[in-house]
Amino acid sequence: MTQPEKKFKVGACTASVFVNEISTANGKAIIKNVVLQRTYKDKEGNFQNTTSLRIDDIPKAILALHKAYDYLVSDEKSA
Repeated sequence: MTQPEKKFKVGACTASVFVNEISTANGKAIIKNVVLQRTYKDKEGNFQNTTSLRIDDIPKAILALHKAYDYLVSDEKSA
């Protein structure tokens, strides 16, 4: 499994930035994607991940995504 370039964790929500190389008509290009997930413990006490959010997770998810956005925008400006 590919490791993320950067993770932004707020509470149980994590926004992870992944780097992907794609082929285009002009050659190879780098595309960065963000994956949002929430971590929780199941009935057996094992940690699991989901993309489903509870109402209290929404502000945390927004903040994690905002941090990822700031990272991506600042990364573009420095390139």
